[in-house]
Amino acid sequence: MIYWGINALNHGSSLSVFKNGKFISNKFDRTDELESQTIRQALDIGAPDRIFWYERPWIKKARQLRAGQWKRAFDLDVLPRTYLNRSRLHYAPVTYTPHHASHAAAGYYTSPFDQCAIVVLDAIGEFECATIWQAQHGKIKKIWSRTYPNSLGLFYSAFTHLIGLTPIQEEFKLQQLSEQGDYTKYYNDVKNYFTGILDLNRNLHKGVVDWPYTITEEDKPHIAAAVQCIFEEQLSLIMTVVKSLTGADSLVYMGGCAMNSKANKLIVEPKFKYIWSLPNPGDPSSSIGAVLYHTQQRLAGVDFGVVKHIKINV
Repeated sequence: MIYWGINALNHGSSLSVFKNGKFISNKFDRTDELESQTIRQALDIGAPDRIFWYERPWIKKARQLRAGQWKRAFDLDVLPRTYLNRSRLHYAPVTYTPHHASHAAAGYYTSPFDQCAIVVLDAIGEFECATIWQAQHGKIKKIWSRTYPNSLGLFYSAFTHLIGLTPIQEEFKLQQLSEQGDYTKYYNDVKNYFTGILDLNRNLHKGVVDWPYTITEEDKPHIAAAVQCIFEEQLSLIMTVVKSLTGADSLVYMGGCAMNSKANKLIVEPKFKYIWSLPNPGDPSSSIGAVLYHTQQRLAGVDFGVVKHIKINV
């Protein structure tokens, strides 16, 4: 049996191939749709008996309707089935996977842990933006979540855009810029966007539209420093919830927020004895997780080029 895991119609795309229970390959493309060469190379291994998609399209469209993304919500060309038909993969049955479950499974089933906590933090999946999972003996169970628009990733991306950077691409530049700023100058202004643990009092999906000040080049490092500080405070609160709910010493950390190296060193690493992630804990690894969530097979022996921004003590 040949299984494909696919993440596409998003910011970037990836395709994973499993054959007879063995992981074969994972290819990441920077285009929204898989490049034709990527599909051809996978077909050289064999046509898929089943495709596992990294999210649930109709749940995502429901969220787009709620968000007022009318054009996107009613665009049937971005449905996975339509896309697969265009790609001449119409013959393969498709199984859809919850977005955060794809993240969680990609991390856990490639990790060396039997028992651990799993945290997934990103901008947005279908509705979920943050989840905590309990994992043991090859099974994962979601035990906590926050839904749209309460998103740490959207918060960070919105302020990335506010200071003139490209959201979903240049968040790392905001983190770098924060090193040059004084977080106290705009700390209260940024903190006021939160009323609790991942509880936003504004929807930041369309950006920060109510910033009260004119932004100068001199201001940008100070805004970035305040945003990074609040990001770290929220992350600390979430990780405290993780410890309270699971008591785990081992953590699998996935989603785009897991790429914030400064927060990882200051907040995540001190709270856990062992930590595991992947080289890209965001959507590129979701094609792997989409398959593993359903097969529940362990890939701990496969070399994924272990992530460098989190210390792995195993």
